[in-house]
Amino acid sequence: MALIFIDLDNTTLFKGKPAKGVKETIKELKKKNHIVAIATGRNPKLLYGVDKELEIDNLVLANGSYVVWQNEVIRENYIDNAVVKRMMDYADQEKFDLVIEYLDEYISYRKDTDAADKFSENYHLEKARYDNNFYPQRNVFAMVVFSDDVVEKIKHFFPELQFNKSSQYGYDVNPSGDLKAEGIKAVINHLQYPLEEIYAIGDSYNDVSMLKLVKHGIAMGNAVEELKKVAEYITTDVNDNGVYNAMKHYKLI
Repeated sequence: MALIFIDLDNTTLFKGKPAKGVKETIKELKKKNHIVAIATGRNPKLLYGVDKELEIDNLVLANGSYVVWQNEVIRENYIDNAVVKRMMDYADQEKFDLVIEYLDEYISYRKDTDAADKFSENYHLEKARYDNNFYPQRNVFAMVVFSDDVVEKIKHFFPELQFNKSSQYGYDVNPSGDLKAEGIKAVINHLQYPLEEIYAIGDSYNDVSMLKLVKHGIAMGNAVEELKKVAEYITTDVNDNGVYNAMKHYKLI
């Protein structure tokens, strides 16, 4: 019985919707008694019910910072509010756009350009609502910055954080660590699951750590080259039955 972690955007979702054949593939995997889990950079606010549509209640969210297993939260790793405030101050000082991802909100703290809107459009997300207040009692999963130059300029001042390029449009900013791999480790420890039976499939930079961790790492045909280099197997594109073909290759369905 396999444990399979699947990324969302450009892996199981194409233009924000389940790709052709994905729902049928997941149902077939579950019929074979395999366990399927979502592993995504999205936080709970930004799932929009896709977990329900795919009928998956095992979730590794916010690049591993928030893990829900069969409706039980087994990992929470928020960015310290003092660090969030320091990042806000830097954004004001250096004048760069900044998005804050709270447990229940998706906020543009500073919005001088349309970078945040382009980021949201790329992932078919709602546009982040503008709000330049600091909320010291609210949990923050992640932040987003949008410029290579900004990241190079500020990352040395934030050793508590990991800056991970999620697309050409921006960087996910999460607590320092091994991103999705940290969330998957929480699941492995929770279930005491054998590593040789674990699979992961994704397409982007934030999937590198999870593909390195598991026994069977799969890159989509449309994946970035950095991910393909660490993959055990490269399947077809997201809109060419990539997940289905990967599962067939491993004889899981």
